[in-house]
Amino acid sequence: MRQKNPIRPAAPAQESADPFEQEFAGIALGWHDRSPRECECDHGDDEAYAACGRRAKWRVTIDCTCGENHPRTVELLCTKCLRTAREDLGDESITARPL
Repeated sequence: MRQKNPIRPAAPAQESADPFEQEFAGIALGWHDRSPRECECDHGDDEAYAACGRRAKWRVTIDCTCGENHPRTVELLCTKCLRTAREDLGDESITARPL
């Protein structure tokens, strides 16, 4: 009869002394590939952020074309908010890729 190999407990993960890795681990906590992502469009007023709440289907990159070297913006948007963004940001360069 064949003997089973004993299961060895996994070695405890070593904590990194690098503050960048610790910060990234804190940000990435709870973010899994299978979890549905929500739309990041802001539907709130000037005082508070109010998320859309719908499921995001697009990774949208917005590049400013005014010539003042504004940073590129990346957002996760639902189809409705993507349509609104294209209407509102007429001269901006918008690239949408499905999630």
